[in-house]
Amino acid sequence: MDPEKVNYHYCDDLTTTPLPPGTRVLVTGAGGYVARRLIPELVCRGYWVRCMFRSQRVPSHLTHPKIETVFADSLNKDELRAALRGIEVAYYLIHSMRLKTSHFLQMDNAAAKNFAELAKEAGVKKIIYLGGLGETRPDLSPHLRSRQEVGNILATAGVPVIRLRAAIIIGAGSASYELLKSMILHNRWIPFLPEFNSRCQPIAIRDVVKYLIGAMEVESLAGGVYPIGGKDVFTYKNLILHFAKILGKPVRLFTISWIPCPVSMCCKAYAHWLHFFISVPVNIISLLLAGLRNDVVCEDNAIRNYLPFQPLGFDEAVQRALDKENKFQVYSRWSDVPPEGMTDLMLLCEHESADFLVDEHAIEIPAPPDKIFQSICRIGGKNGWFKGTSLWRVRGFIDRLFGGIGIQRGRRDPHHLRIGDCVDFWRVEKLQPDKELLLRGELIAPGLAWLQFQLHPVSCRVTRLTIKAHFIPAPFWGYAYWFFLAKFHAYIFKSMQAHFYEEAVAADACEEPVLQ
Repeated sequence: MDPEKVNYHYCDDLTTTPLPPGTRVLVTGAGGYVARRLIPELVCRGYWVRCMFRSQRVPSHLTHPKIETVFADSLNKDELRAALRGIEVAYYLIHSMRLKTSHFLQMDNAAAKNFAELAKEAGVKKIIYLGGLGETRPDLSPHLRSRQEVGNILATAGVPVIRLRAAIIIGAGSASYELLKSMILHNRWIPFLPEFNSRCQPIAIRDVVKYLIGAMEVESLAGGVYPIGGKDVFTYKNLILHFAKILGKPVRLFTISWIPCPVSMCCKAYAHWLHFFISVPVNIISLLLAGLRNDVVCEDNAIRNYLPFQPLGFDEAVQRALDKENKFQVYSRWSDVPPEGMTDLMLLCEHESADFLVDEHAIEIPAPPDKIFQSICRIGGKNGWFKGTSLWRVRGFIDRLFGGIGIQRGRRDPHHLRIGDCVDFWRVEKLQPDKELLLRGELIAPGLAWLQFQLHPVSCRVTRLTIKAHFIPAPFWGYAYWFFLAKFHAYIFKSMQAHFYEEAVAADACEEPVLQ
């Protein structure tokens, strides 16, 4: 995909002068939300960009002569050394929030130490790091404390480090935006603790990208900490009420300070409750909620002396995000990255066929493959699963009970798919137009699951549609799980095939020439 096709042109009005054409820039965490918005802007400003992914299972959708893709784990020095070779400016956008708190604190620090050491060795001229706002204090949330510790570690590299610190990032697909929006849309009454009524200064993703690029292009900007924020400052209570007003959803906040439980326990309990309505995982919700106890506002606006543009207000940032959603122009979402533990799993084609249990159903449809494939590619999300959707929802609810992702993630676009897109609790592993769609299960199950749709032309007007469920069971429980689900497969798959039959035949009939 050409970067210009997904470039939001955030930096068109940025007054800084780009560095010489071909300046070599490394973007770590290239599969993440911010990085996917940053990379097209860098390419369109003339930079040569090396995109660093931790796993080959997180695909890069952008192709361009000035884009190179590398796969490197920041905990592996040999891989990281190769990724940094020849780089002049590096963006450090690595954060392990999907892991448990004790794990991500340790891994983030270790990754930052490796990066600091090897960036110096590689001759990197500048590191730009996006961290979190928040005063340094004993009760700082683990999430914010980790962000600050990483920035401090990077600063020991002996390389100038621009440490940008932001609070809530507002943009279609960001975790904070999705959390706020889903909480308001699915809750008429919202519990609230007085400890959470701190001040925050949300910032639009557009302005974050402008600061990231501007920080690189202003050569006089010395290494240091630079808070960045939007135009408005709210208490969290007012922020929720203001967001609800924009969405046209009346909500009420009620205090639960009378409950005799520690704040941390209340955060975890509420995170599990929100988990049933929101696509964001429990651990990330807990971390974001814990951060509400801290003021996250810009006490220092020194960055404005170098980048004096006017950031967006909260209302405009939300309206832009809603507009992008309504027009199906959301290129990157936080959910683009698979759940932790599922990023390095082998593809279906890499497994031995003897490992599989397979349930297969086929039907011949009097329509060309392209008409059937269009219908197949609309499954999931708000479109539902056509027939048997209630069963998919029940399975998603069970997954949520066990801490899984359920079907709340939906899909990025209701009409088009690309490799790496999530479709409820599935992810697109393979996509061959008019031939095959392969979905990989990311739900909690005693085994590995795939759902495959294959199209084979039988004649010029007839196509065979085959739906296959592949499963690699874990010992005992996996076989019991498969035996139970097999009772529903025939109904679900045949119902889906009947829908594809009706829709494809109707679509094909509409295009047949009318005889005069």
